[in-house]
Amino acid sequence: MCGIVGYVGSRRAVDVLLQGLRRLEYRGYDSAGIALLTGDAIDVVKSSGKLENVEHLIDGSREKLAASTCGIGHTRWATHGKPTTQNAHPHRTGHVVLVHNGIIENYQDIRRRLVARGHKPESETDSELFGFLVLEEMDKGRSLCDAVRAGFLQIEGSCSVVVMSEKEPGMIVGVRNGSPLVAAHDPDGGMFIASDAQPLVEYTKEVIFLENGDLVAGSRTGLKISSLADGNVIARPVTRIDWSAERMDKQGWPHYMLKEIYEQPAALSETLNGILDRATGEPFVLADQKGLQTLKNATRISLVACGSSWHAALLGKYWLERWGRIAVDVELASEFRYRDPVLQEGTVIVGISQSGETADTLAVMREAKTRGIQTAAITNVRGSTISREADSVFYTCAGPEIGVAATKTFLSQLLVQLIWAGWLGKTRGALNPARTASLFDELIRLPHLLEDYMRPDGVMAQTVRSTAKALLGIKGFFFIGRGYSFPVALEGALKLKEIAYIHAEGYAAGELKHGPIAMIDGNMAVVVLAPQDSWREKTVSNLEEVKARGARIVGVGGGNDSSLKELCDFWIPLPVSTKHKIDEGLLPVVLAPVVQLLSYETALLKGTDVDKPRNLAKSVTVE
Repeated sequence: MCGIVGYVGSRRAVDVLLQGLRRLEYRGYDSAGIALLTGDAIDVVKSSGKLENVEHLIDGSREKLAASTCGIGHTRWATHGKPTTQNAHPHRTGHVVLVHNGIIENYQDIRRRLVARGHKPESETDSELFGFLVLEEMDKGRSLCDAVRAGFLQIEGSCSVVVMSEKEPGMIVGVRNGSPLVAAHDPDGGMFIASDAQPLVEYTKEVIFLENGDLVAGSRTGLKISSLADGNVIARPVTRIDWSAERMDKQGWPHYMLKEIYEQPAALSETLNGILDRATGEPFVLADQKGLQTLKNATRISLVACGSSWHAALLGKYWLERWGRIAVDVELASEFRYRDPVLQEGTVIVGISQSGETADTLAVMREAKTRGIQTAAITNVRGSTISREADSVFYTCAGPEIGVAATKTFLSQLLVQLIWAGWLGKTRGALNPARTASLFDELIRLPHLLEDYMRPDGVMAQTVRSTAKALLGIKGFFFIGRGYSFPVALEGALKLKEIAYIHAEGYAAGELKHGPIAMIDGNMAVVVLAPQDSWREKTVSNLEEVKARGARIVGVGGGNDSSLKELCDFWIPLPVSTKHKIDEGLLPVVLAPVVQLLSYETALLKGTDVDKPRNLAKSVTVE
C-alpha cells in the first residue's frame, strides 16, 4: 500500500519526486523519503510522519539537490517495523538504494542467511534485506539490472521494488511482482515510474502498466521492459490516461474529501454516460462491451469486495435480486478465498474495487479463473491489475479520488449495479416495459436531484453541520436502517470510524433488540435512516425502542415526514419533489451523501486529518 515514485531524465528530480509523493500520500503516510543522485553519490533524506517533514529537512539543501535529475521516493504504510525514520524508505545498503512496496514472505530466512554472511541490517523492515541481495550480486560483477533480477528471484511474496546504485549513476531499475507499478517515457527524454498513474499525468498521458514479472530499466534515453525470469525484452501496450492534473487538486476546497463528496452528482453523470448507450434513447441499453453476454447468461452472481466496496455490493444484491431476478451472494474477499467455496457452473464472480489493486479481491478472482469461473470487475482505474486480469471490466467514471475514505467511488459503484439490475430485468423479462421506463427515467434524473439537494449552503448541509456540532463529545454512534438503508447504515458507521475516530456501529434496525440495545443510554447517538419506503413503519418502531432508553436520535427521513421529525432530537430532511416521487430503491443514492457529510463535519470539529486518517491507506495491496 506504499507509494513509489522514481525519475531519471533532464527535469529537476527533487520537484518530480516531491510532487509525485504528494499525489501518492493516499497510499500511506507513516513515513516518507527521497534519494537523489548528486554527482556520483546518492543522498537519502527521510523521516517518520508525513511528507512535509521531509520537505522541511531538505529546505537547507535545495540548491545542491536542484541539480539532480535522477532519484526515487517513497511514502510508507507500515507492515514490517514501526513507522520510524529508521524504518522509512529509501533504504541504503552500501552503494545500493531502494524503495519497496509489498511483503517479502521469506524475509526471516533471508535475514538469517545475510547475518550469517556478515551483513548487519539496521532496520526492522523486510525491505532493507533486498538491498543486501542486490549488493552481493553486484559485488560478483553483475550489472545493476542483472543484480536486481538475480536478487528478486531469491525472494517470495507479492511486492515491487525500484533500485538505484552509485556504481551505475543515472540508471533506475524496477520490478513488479504483485504491487502495481506504472512506467512512462518522459517526452523530454527519460523515464517516470510510480505506484500508479496519478504522479505522471502532469507530464504525460501515455503510460505503461507493468505486469507481474516485468523488469523495467530506465535512463535519460528512455526505458526498456524485460522478463524477470529470462531477461527477454517485452513490449507492453501504452494506455492513455484521461485524468488531468487539475482534477487532482483541491480547487479551493479545504479537503479532498469534501470536494469529492460534492463531485458526486458529476461522477454519477459521467458513469451513466460511460455505461449506457445514450444514442438509442431506450431505457437500460448498455454500451456494447465484453462481458454483457456473460452477465446475461449467468445463473448466479457472487459480488466480492472489501470495505466500502463490500457495502456497495450489499446494496447491489438488493437491486439485482429485486429487479434482475438473479440469485446474488455478497462475499468479503478476505474470507471467501479461505472458505473453500462451492462455485457452480454459471456463476460469475464480480470483484468490486475502487483502485483495482485490492489484494484480497484480486486473489479471489485469480482463484476463480483457475476453476474455470467467469470473472468481471467494477473499478474506477483503467489499466489497474483487476481491469487487466478480469474477463471483463465495467468502469465507474468518478475521476481521481484522493481522500482515503471512499465517497464518489462508492456512489458510482452503486450506480453501475443499479444499471445492471435494470438491464437484467429488462433483458430477462422480469421488468415490464412500463416499470422499466419509469425506473430508468428516475435513474437519469438522480444526478440533477442530488446536485440540488447537496448545495453547500443548502438545508441538508446546514442541518448536518449543526447536528455534528451538537453531538460533539458523544460517547458513540449507532447507525440503523432497514432494507435498502441497512448497507448505508454500515457505510455511515465506517466513515465515522475512519475519519473521526469515534466508535460507531451499523445495524439492521431489527437486530438492535438482539443484543446491541444493551449499549444504549443517554451518551449514545442513534442515526436512524428512515426514508418513506416499505420499511419505514418498522424502522420507526425501532426508533421508539432506543428513544425510550435515552439515546440522542438523529433522524434522516422524507422532507415532509412531520410525524417522524417530532420523534427526533435532530432532523436531517431528504429531498421532497412535488413532481416526481423517488423510487424507494434509489433512496440510498440520496442517503449516502448525508452520512458522508455527517462524518466529515464531525471529523472537522475534532481536528483529525480528514484526507489522511491514521493507520489507513486507500489502495490496500497487501492481504
